[in-house]
Amino acid sequence: MVNLILCGGTGTRLWPLSRKKTPKQFVRIFRDKSLFEEALSRNRPLCDKFLVATNIEHLPLVEKQMARMGIEKVEGLLEPSGRNTAPAIALILMGLPRDELVLVSPSDHRITKQDQYVGAVNRAAELASQGFLVTFGIRPQYAETGYGYIEADGENAISFREKPDRQTAEDYLASGHYLWNSGMFVFSAGGFLDELSNYAPEVFAAATRAYERAEKGYLLRPHQEDMMAIPSISIDYAVMEKSKRVKVVACDPGWSDLGSFDALYDLVRGDGDNAALADNATFLNSRRCLVMGGEKPIILEGVEDIIVVQTDDTTLIMRRGQSQNVRDVLKVVAERRPDLL
Repeated sequence: MVNLILCGGTGTRLWPLSRKKTPKQFVRIFRDKSLFEEALSRNRPLCDKFLVATNIEHLPLVEKQMARMGIEKVEGLLEPSGRNTAPAIALILMGLPRDELVLVSPSDHRITKQDQYVGAVNRAAELASQGFLVTFGIRPQYAETGYGYIEADGENAISFREKPDRQTAEDYLASGHYLWNSGMFVFSAGGFLDELSNYAPEVFAAATRAYERAEKGYLLRPHQEDMMAIPSISIDYAVMEKSKRVKVVACDPGWSDLGSFDALYDLVRGDGDNAALADNATFLNSRRCLVMGGEKPIILEGVEDIIVVQTDDTTLIMRRGQSQNVRDVLKVVAERRPDLL
């Protein structure tokens, strides 16, 4: 089985920790390894080969971190422009044998329960070998409004649902039939391409043209004009929501997409009240706070539900529970200090 790691995300929801030149998948948020390096580490026992989908700006980071993990040759797709997940996956799969099983995984998620993860991947590989397109559904721990959901009946995927409002998320949780959509998949190269051709023929045709005209080597290098001719569409919209061959493996591998500082708080807090990813954080009479910092001491006194993120050039302070508002912050930063992006 091949592991295809998608490295195209910009990680804007974790600004200022994550920047355009160094998005969150390449940042050592947890000190020891970056999220990308963690993905390489956890999938190494499961896969014979790694392929990446990245861009020219981030290629040096990919090369450096793969070399750090003992992988000297970078193979996959070098995108001149990102066109979302379905085209990226299709272009790489066009260079593989049709029966090759592929584990598609994002580079910016965290998984903390390796045994449960391995069991879920092995089951997904069994189903993929039978011709199914398999997605992973995370058993929900609470009514999350920031994730998409999968309606499931056993291993049968009934429907895919967009991010819900609070009441709908609570209804999903109460029903016991909905799983968080993890964005991870296992299928054969030929199986996916056949379904892409069936349900998104314009995407398949444009990707085929781009593949045939691309510079080929360890890294597939499509031409800019060919890449831009491919419709920008996610794998869920293009294939998974339409295909009749989709299965879902429910699991609880300690998964988080780290899509916000609130998600980081939940992951780091553990059994405590405050959470810190900083060497010099001090909490005095403070509750339910998150501190992420550099070398300067950060001291919180008498505050509750505060997030503090300190980097060498920026300090972000916001109320916990509102970290999705980073998007609004970035609009102001883009106008006043675009150098900080």
